[in-house]
Amino acid sequence: MSIDSISFKTSSIAPIWRQRLLLLLIVALFVLPLAVAWLLIGHWRPEGHVQHGELLDPARPMDLRLSSLEGKPMDGGALRGWMLVYVGLAAECDTHCRTGLYDMRQVRLALGKDMDRVKTLLLLDAIPATEFRGWLAAEHSATVVGVADAANRTSLIEAFNQPGRVGEWIYLLDPLGNLLMRYPIDTDPRGLLKDLQRLLKWSKIG
Repeated sequence: MSIDSISFKTSSIAPIWRQRLLLLLIVALFVLPLAVAWLLIGHWRPEGHVQHGELLDPARPMDLRLSSLEGKPMDGGALRGWMLVYVGLAAECDTHCRTGLYDMRQVRLALGKDMDRVKTLLLLDAIPATEFRGWLAAEHSATVVGVADAANRTSLIEAFNQPGRVGEWIYLLDPLGNLLMRYPIDTDPRGLLKDLQRLLKWSKIG
């Protein structure tokens, strides 16, 4: 066999490998985004058969603009991280309010080493009276208390098809400010804890 014939065969094989490589690249371009989406949906966000709350699909970004109890704009750093949110009234903290704050506090404490990744937020319609503020400081010192206008408060409540009333739900927001889920105030907090643990396990943000 001559050198020329070997060169010819080698050169004819090269285009075949280039074609196969090109085909693999094209497949990867289509398959890789699907794989990433599957990982995000299947692992980062809770699936229908394991979640214990009501999932908002798609998640909705929330632009919470809050004031502190001193009436000053709240520092954005206070709202960074995963957030459990209860929407209440400044006039009083009724049974639902006390249950929601207690459950959020206990769920956060149960996260152990991941506790600092989660904040609890009480969203009020006005600055509460001194007695209410004193009770919050004594019982829920780690809870962020913010005052929001009607538009901010209703944006959480009305994001769902069946909004319900103020004080009936605990809301879950991700570190990017997206509203993900809500839980009835009478829910078993162990279900909320399991959902949150799963999200924290797979999430690399917050």
